Amino acid sequence: EAGVPLRSAMFSDIPGMSWGVVPTLAQLGVRYLSLGPNRGHRIGSFLDTWADRPFWWESPSGQERVLTWVHGGGYSIFHTGLGYEHLEKRLDEELILAYADTLAARGWPHGIAGVRYNIGSDNGPPDSTLSATVAAWNERHVTPRIVISSVTELFEALEVRAGDVLPVVRGDLTGYWEDGAASSARETAMARRSAESLVQTEALAAMTGIQLSADELDAAWREVLLFLEHTWGSWNSVSEPEAEFTIAQWERKKEFAESAVAQSDRLRRRALGSAPTDAPATRPPAAIDVLNSTQWERSGVIVLPAEAAGLIDDLLDANGAEVESQRLADGSLAFPAGAIPPWSGVRYRVRPGGATASDADASARSPGSGATLDNGRVRVVLDGRSGGIASLQRLAQGRELVPAGEVMDEYLYVPGRDPAAVEAGGSASVRLVDSGPLVWTAAVTRQAPGTEDGLETRVRLFAGSDRVEITHRFDKTMTYDPEAVLLRLPVAIEPGSTVVSGPFGAWRPDTEQAPGANHNYATLERWADLHDEADGLQFVSVDIPGIQLGSIGTDATVAGWRESTDPAPVLYSYVMNNYWETNYRAGQDGPHELQYTLRPHAEFDEAEAERFALQVAQPLVTRATELAAPIPGPPLRVSADRAVVTLLRVHDDGPGLLLRLYNPSDETDSVRVAGPDGSPPASVVRSDPWGEPIEADGAGEPASAGGPISLAPREVATFLVEP
Repeated sequence: EAGVPLRSAMFSDIPGMSWGVVPTLAQLGVRYLSLGPNRGHRIGSFLDTWADRPFWWESPSGQERVLTWVHGGGYSIFHTGLGYEHLEKRLDEELILAYADTLAARGWPHGIAGVRYNIGSDNGPPDSTLSATVAAWNERHVTPRIVISSVTELFEALEVRAGDVLPVVRGDLTGYWEDGAASSARETAMARRSAESLVQTEALAAMTGIQLSADELDAAWREVLLFLEHTWGSWNSVSEPEAEFTIAQWERKKEFAESAVAQSDRLRRRALGSAPTDAPATRPPAAIDVLNSTQWERSGVIVLPAEAAGLIDDLLDANGAEVESQRLADGSLAFPAGAIPPWSGVRYRVRPGGATASDADASARSPGSGATLDNGRVRVVLDGRSGGIASLQRLAQGRELVPAGEVMDEYLYVPGRDPAAVEAGGSASVRLVDSGPLVWTAAVTRQAPGTEDGLETRVRLFAGSDRVEITHRFDKTMTYDPEAVLLRLPVAIEPGSTVVSGPFGAWRPDTEQAPGANHNYATLERWADLHDEADGLQFVSVDIPGIQLGSIGTDATVAGWRESTDPAPVLYSYVMNNYWETNYRAGQDGPHELQYTLRPHAEFDEAEAERFALQVAQPLVTRATELAAPIPGPPLRVSADRAVVTLLRVHDDGPGLLLRLYNPSDETDSVRVAGPDGSPPASVVRSDPWGEPIEADGAGEPASAGGPISLAPREVATFLVEP
């Protein structure tokens, strides 16, 4: 707004950063990244590895680099504590010369160094004496000379001196503090769902032709970001969990997640042309539209919730033929929606009626008996004693993915900080609830330490799909004692590989993690995959971002920081904890509903994994409508073998659409963009993330209208399209 180009970014306190930051910053014109981590709290080897060792951080695609410097003094070299009455550490000889001696002892070769200046503490005041102090210093000292600098000026000077000799580093700088998000599992899931919803809503608005307010979209995104941003509570949130200040801070923080849900829901209704109402329906809608917000054709089983389906007897397709349906035990209605074109909808006419009882076997099972779900593609056998998955097979291969004598989806509770004290869930009851032909559901109840009444689990299969949907419901017991909840998923594969999805770039543990990264736990964008050369299992989760691999690696204050990832083919979904000493929640309680999805598959294909996860995170959308209403259609067409569209939105500043593409594979992909009718668009111009055209020079050369776009492996690029 002030006309100042943003060339640098600064990150404080938090150790580690996702690899996807590199293309994001670089494409916004940010060339320099200044990292000032905490100097001792839960940082593993991050500072030991990178303190004052600047490097070029290269993006997953190799198309971008950002000059990155982890400052040896962190962000807090001048901190004195939370009270500001006595600011004892300002710019003084002892600190500056000691720091210079440290660099000299290491043979610092660059002639200049940068020191973060922040007095008091995190929220300390500005130092009104700084300019005079620096002037006096430079009058007294020959060396080192001190310059009050911006980040950009410092990094520009470093690049001139050493830019050609600094090392190039690739890999995820897997963060150390993201486990704190599990201290508010319910609200974290709310914020992450809202983020997925907002991306999908922008695509739906482009399909329906409804203009959404840019200011309202920005406001909704602001709520998402302010919840997901560190921190989750006050400085005394753990030491004084019931203090008035702590409670007030958490209520304010929680409000961001709640507001994100409310605002994203309101924008979704607007994009769909739906009237906001909280009143129960008194008559059925004339029709139901099923909308596909992705660039490829989709089919799937739709489940209308009981409150929306109670007045619907059955559905008719465009030819007036009755659509197969299944009334589920909970009163919801399932029906198949097939061959929905990209960014389009299919309409089903409603025939009014009343809900009829399901023919599902909802009888209770005797203790110890299990249940089998089989949709002809996937077979799941639930163990009657533990409630876990005793067998999981993709029937085309017939290979068992659960190791002999073990179960998947095993509930684990760690009382305290030592993972050796882990406790499993108790006895279980399993019953078959829905038995096809469209939906197969089993309900599991099991004893679960750390909960009020145990764990309720719903395992569900859908006709024509390899998807295994698992939903957990529980009422968490409040405790301020350290604890953790995990779900264990061992996979019966030969020594193989693990891939973890990140924003704009998946990574392999160890081999695609930069030195100094966290090996105890990680967070995923949407999915992780464990596989060998023939088969594997994909884990997809919007609700629960935390994972651990191989064995339980928390709490690191007891378990220690690992130098490499445990290679055992086991994934732990890291549901919740309260291991932090500050800022995060001291305990969490109340009802939780958290979901994840499993997909057994043949040979691993990263592009396929990315598309499947996107379908889970942004499912087919239904809307009630009138028969005369227009059916949404594609604002444009995109054909690609591997690349996925990660953003489609109406451009804020004029005609056209913003289209963001990501190639999640190791091969170059050729992408074609066409208008709604398949004809060449008026123009397709490579742009920055905000839609400003990039000058034609090499990789930034605008794509010609109708011509193919070449995307390098793992490249992310944005285009302004005028259909």
